[in-house]
Amino acid sequence: VSGDVYQGEWKAGHREGHGTYWYTNGNVYEGEWKAHDIEGRGTFTFSNGNLYEGEVQAGKQEGRGSFRHANGNMYEGEWKGGKREGASTSRPANGNVEVGYYQQGAPVGEGVRWSSDGQQARRLRDGKVVEAISPEEARLTAQRLFLPIPPEMALLHPQRV
Repeated sequence: VSGDVYQGEWKAGHREGHGTYWYTNGNVYEGEWKAHDIEGRGTFTFSNGNLYEGEVQAGKQEGRGSFRHANGNMYEGEWKGGKREGASTSRPANGNVEVGYYQQGAPVGEGVRWSSDGQQARRLRDGKVVEAISPEEARLTAQRLFLPIPPEMALLHPQRV
């Protein structure tokens, strides 16, 4: 078979509802369609091994979603127009955990990174390390910035009352 292939629901001659689309380049989209366009929740499986799961609009990541790279790196957070946007949690393959903000696909402002064992932390500025801080200070910084606190870091360093 040559060309892209769609299998799924139709309405009034348009892809509408749930369906799967196989691209000739090896990528696959499975999820919701509206008025012949990719819209709603879905999963993109890329031929290079990358995977996106989450909300989509006009065929691009839009809203909440997660992106797992073939190398093990993971990003969870908000998307706008196919780019990272807003509060996020990143999990590089080395086991570290980072929380911060993205704007138009680039890290912006203050964020924090914990080591994989939760025993060390760093303050980030625009995605780059600026100083070492305590894991407790990292948790408090994330809290102050309204960033998600990864569950494994909250458990390692319970909030003092």
